[in-house]
This record gives sequence, structure tokens and C-alpha cells, in this order.
Amino acid sequence: MRNGPLILVLAFLTVSCNGATVRLTQQEVSPSYKAGEFGYAGARGAVQVVVAGDSLATETSALGKAVTDAMQGRHWGPRTNFTTLDHPGIRPSYRVVMMFNPAPTLGGMRLCREDPASLPNVPSRHEIVLFSAFCRGGESLTEIKGRIAGTSSPANPAFAELVGQVTHALFPPDRRFEDEQNSAPPWLQND
Repeated sequence: MRNGPLILVLAFLTVSCNGATVRLTQQEVSPSYKAGEFGYAGARGAVQVVVAGDSLATETSALGKAVTDAMQGRHWGPRTNFTTLDHPGIRPSYRVVMMFNPAPTLGGMRLCREDPASLPNVPSRHEIVLFSAFCRGGESLTEIKGRIAGTSSPANPAFAELVGQVTHALFPPDRRFEDEQNSAPPWLQND
């Protein structure tokens, strides 16, 4: 259970990429999240990524590679290798879960506490919804949802932009946006 209130930001960021629009629709940051924790999680060279949900008509290993390739370099802080493979630098208590086309009622804490492969999803032919969490054990430190309409293919360049935008927002560099004067992260715009 989290201590203190979660920050829930309902905002929209649109980025057009080859005719498709990437939209970030919400972000939650746990009060226990510290920006330096991402640096600690990846300090030995890698952060584990779990890819789950709708396979998007792609072989699981190919989807995992497409996701981790799109994540590389899209975060602040030290160079980190996002990987779905075993790596000696992974700190086992940290991971990123990338769930495609989750059931609309799915909460982020479930991404961290349960086996993501067993969580419900709703395949779509006309959009991709990506729900992601940065987990420490069974706790969700940060969560973000994003979507892209007009495609359901990881081969579309807009897919990489969706994953990149979600990755960027998943690791906020600081918590300035909690201040009363500045209620939203600088990369999100209020609706």
C-alpha cells in the first residue's frame, strides 16, 4: 500500500508521427519515487523490461526487441540498457512493465504485483494502448498510459514514438510538478 496520496495527472500530449498521433493520457507518481532511484536501478548497466498484453500480431521476442529498441536513450540520467533478456547488471527488485492494450479497468499496482502475462487485455485493430509502470518489487513507483490511433503494428514508426514518449514520462527527473504553482510535469499539458 502506498503512503500518502498519489499524484494523478490527466493530461494530453500529442505528437504526430507519419499521420498517427501519440497521446499520453495519465501519469501517476508515488510519493516514494525518487528520481535517483532510476539511476540506482540501472547503475549496473541494465533494467529488466517485461512486455505483456496483446501481441500486436508479432512474435513475443520480436515485440520485446521492438519495445526495448524504442526505449533506448529516451530517458533522462545515466546510460541504461533496457532489456527483456537475462543480463548480469539487472537489479532483480526493479523492472519496467510495458503492457499493450490492457483492460480499461486495470490498475498500475497490478502490473507490479501480478504476473503481467496473466492480466486481462483487449486487442484492438485501430489503436495501440500502452500502460507502463516502473516497479520496485510489488510497488508501482511511476505509471503512465499512452495511446496511438490509426495503427496496430509495431512496424509503424509511430509505434517507436509511442514507446519513446511513454519511456520519457515514466522516469520524471524531479518532482517539481508537485509544487502548487506548477501542477503538471513540463512534458504534459493539461486538458
